[in-house]
Amino acid sequence: LPGFAPQRVLTDGQGRFAYRGLPKGSFSLTASRPGFVDGAHGRLRPGGTPMAVEITDTLRTSTADIMVWRHAAIAGTVLDENNEPLVGAPVRALRRDYTGGRRRLTDSGFDTTDDRGQFRMGSLEPGEYVVVLPFTQRPSLDSMMRGMREAERSMSSGASGTFSVAAVRVEGAPLSGGGGGGNMTFMTTSDGGVPPAGTDADGQPLTYQTEFYTGALSASRAVAITVQPGEERTAVDFTLTPVRALSITGMVVGPDGPAANTQLQLIPADAEDLVSPIEAATATTDANGQFEFTGVPAGQYVLRAQRTPRFVGGAGERISFTSLGGEQVRMITQELVAARPAGAAPLPAEPTLWAEVPVGVGTRALAGMTVSLREGLSVSGNEVFQGGTAQPTAEARGGISITLEPADGRTAGMVGNARGRVDETGSFKTMGVPAGKYILRVSNAPQGWTLRSATFGGRDITETAVELKDESAGGVLLSFTDRPSEMTGTVRDASGNPDATASVIVFPVDPTGWVDTGSQPRRIKTSRTGKDGTFKIGPLPPGEYHVVAIGGSAPRTWQDPAYLDTVSRSATQIRIGDADARAVTLTSVKGPS
Repeated sequence: LPGFAPQRVLTDGQGRFAYRGLPKGSFSLTASRPGFVDGAHGRLRPGGTPMAVEITDTLRTSTADIMVWRHAAIAGTVLDENNEPLVGAPVRALRRDYTGGRRRLTDSGFDTTDDRGQFRMGSLEPGEYVVVLPFTQRPSLDSMMRGMREAERSMSSGASGTFSVAAVRVEGAPLSGGGGGGNMTFMTTSDGGVPPAGTDADGQPLTYQTEFYTGALSASRAVAITVQPGEERTAVDFTLTPVRALSITGMVVGPDGPAANTQLQLIPADAEDLVSPIEAATATTDANGQFEFTGVPAGQYVLRAQRTPRFVGGAGERISFTSLGGEQVRMITQELVAARPAGAAPLPAEPTLWAEVPVGVGTRALAGMTVSLREGLSVSGNEVFQGGTAQPTAEARGGISITLEPADGRTAGMVGNARGRVDETGSFKTMGVPAGKYILRVSNAPQGWTLRSATFGGRDITETAVELKDESAGGVLLSFTDRPSEMTGTVRDASGNPDATASVIVFPVDPTGWVDTGSQPRRIKTSRTGKDGTFKIGPLPPGEYHVVAIGGSAPRTWQDPAYLDTVSRSATQIRIGDADARAVTLTSVKGPS
């Protein structure tokens, strides 16, 4: 509410609370307590959809209960090949969710094994997790610094970021990563150092490789662990075996010769679509375009390289070092903050450069690779505003936010959202990106206007991913309307009474519209009913839809295509046209367990 400052109160010994003297309006209520997942009024499961509390002239008092849930925990032991505790091993919990019809992993818990090889990750939201020991090699201190400075130059206007890294000096080797009698300098993220694995019978270095519970080498093959509120899952144990540590060296070449400050990733070839960031070894080329991956186990990989051009805008950095004693030095933070210029910043004049190369690592180091970069692909087109509302000004058009969002896991593992820009004539173009599947994401439309579609090749690429292969996508028509379509209705339970706890899900009749739709699907939406059982969902693009009301809260994985397929059998089918306002009456059903 305008002029209303958020208010905070403490509950009494029985969990009761009260707010007094509130103006009329719509309010959100949240609750937090150490050891518990944050709750909100109307939320029926951890992370579920909340409900607003309405205060009106006729309803001055409202009862608003809030439920909270105890955190869960996962614990276990890590042993080496001799069944001895592996001390200082990093352990992470990745929560498994569904986004755009695809499984996604979110970093949610971290611990390091103690002197008994034991770990415990608490403060976990109840749900499904993949547990992993990440032993992915990171670049040397020099190359990490170069990469962070490159990130500084690449940050878009208004962006910011904080990086934490640690450098571990091995047997007195210099932190530069070179020299030192051939000793290696390991660089990791906050996961901690790579525990030493010794050498083999031939004196060659060994390393531990990233391993998922139970024994899988990729996230797509890992066994998931489900924990309930307050549950502590124990005996999540690992026994590791060291493997030969090999290296990959080479040069990255761009159109103008050796490509300095280019970011590289090395990803297992069998990672499929479910790629977690920890599966990717990283490196950055030096001033001569040279790169090195160290501690790489034998196997099949995909090497990806990308150099993002510099944005217009300033940035600053703060770097601090702290000695931990002995042979270890920690670089605490590098903080990058870019100043936001007035208006939308222009796109870089230089192109994005990228490459993707299959790499096989056998029993020997791989040296002398040459990786050739190619120019990135873009999406461009024009805008049109159709309706009776006055056409937006050039300034309002320039405020429209356009980004390319990776639609598949493999692309998302290498690429962040690439922004675009609208000029004063209504033409737009995005930055270049590597080949892959993308969703065009459009937001911040001028006042009174709503996105209707972005048509390319007869398809709306804000709903269905456009696959960029060898050519950019030009001639996209970005259409806005001043009469968006929406759906309203009422949900009743089996007894005919308004159902105030139902979750309404709207999704396309065509199952191909359930997958690769990005993080914010335009045709797949959910809403909670109000106290009177009513709901409203919109805007919705024209088309054929299923709509179903699930009694209680829909599960976190409600975007799973298998779940949508099951509930579609109880759904009502409805068609929504242009400028359509459809009203429906639904009876809530029990969702699949």
